[in-house]
Amino acid sequence: MKFTLNWLREYIDTDLEPARIADHLTMLGLEVDACVPCYPELNGVVVARIEAVFPHPNADKLVLCDVNAGQGLTRVVCGAPNARAGLVTPLALPGAVLPGGFTIKPAKIRGEESCGMLCSAKELGIAEDQAGIMELAADLQPGVALSQALGLVDTMIEVDLTPNRPDCASVLGIAREVGGVIGKRIKPPVDTPPALSDENLPFSVEVEAVADCPRYAARLVRKVKIGPSPWWLRQRLLAVG
Repeated sequence: MKFTLNWLREYIDTDLEPARIADHLTMLGLEVDACVPCYPELNGVVVARIEAVFPHPNADKLVLCDVNAGQGLTRVVCGAPNARAGLVTPLALPGAVLPGGFTIKPAKIRGEESCGMLCSAKELGIAEDQAGIMELAADLQPGVALSQALGLVDTMIEVDLTPNRPDCASVLGIAREVGGVIGKRIKPPVDTPPALSDENLPFSVEVEAVADCPRYAARLVRKVKIGPSPWWLRQRLLAVG
């Protein structure tokens, strides 16, 4: 069972450090296998704004980007089709280690100096989209750590559940255990929707074999949207692997 500290805090008000929560879970008889920061590969990745774009003199599919990362302009060679002036995007600085162990170093690309790398969400391990470099909100401040700007500063805790503790196979279940130890009440995850009466249902349910099926429950769900999961949900699932 994996969850993050921020996820847990949506169900229970606590400012306990991750290690302290792990200790409480251990005392409750739950074996904690891991308690580690999320997205360690984002160290050295900052918010940057492309100030100007120029053609690469030696490559048709590359451009030269003058990038503002909070401390003057940095020249970066980029091949993404959406690189343009004014775009706010992640910049991996020299020394950053991206997923897969790829270390960013100053380099010459087709004869032009490049001091860093403008990154897609997939290259950073925070989404599967690789249509181009990641497009961030225009009001983000250049130079701010990307993990801070996107609210990704978090800790992942993994608990090895035994078959007799299925009640802890959810974040709500873990929150209930922690709340019992620290004396905090659980916050309801969602508001309970009002039940529909028989009069305003567009269908009816009739049990014809009462002896075999003494009770049948039906629920009407409207306005179901089929599409990509929202960012907050994708981020949580990626954070716990």
